[in-house]
Amino acid sequence: MFNNIDLFTQALGIEDPWKLDKIDFNKDDGRLDIYISHKRGSKFPCPECGEKSPIHDTKERTWRHLNFFQYRAYIHAKMPRTKCKDHGVLQVKAPWAEPGSGFTMLF
Repeated sequence: MFNNIDLFTQALGIEDPWKLDKIDFNKDDGRLDIYISHKRGSKFPCPECGEKSPIHDTKERTWRHLNFFQYRAYIHAKMPRTKCKDHGVLQVKAPWAEPGSGFTMLF
């Protein structure tokens, strides 16, 4: 049997090193908020060369996602910036959104 975290992880296609931390559902506000982060110590590919690089820092970002039935859905994530030895500090690409977009690809 799935719990909520497992269900949404599978439904959203969240894969390692990403992890779904928390889901907040507010029926009165008509809103579902999904919180994603990454596993501690993870390395991410440099957006320029693909070399696995350590995390320099993170920035909280929010994307509008498809509605969950009649409820507005948002994805919140701590987006890492990597520190590549060749390209410096660069923002990691979110697998669920195009760079610079405030919407998920499915929206």
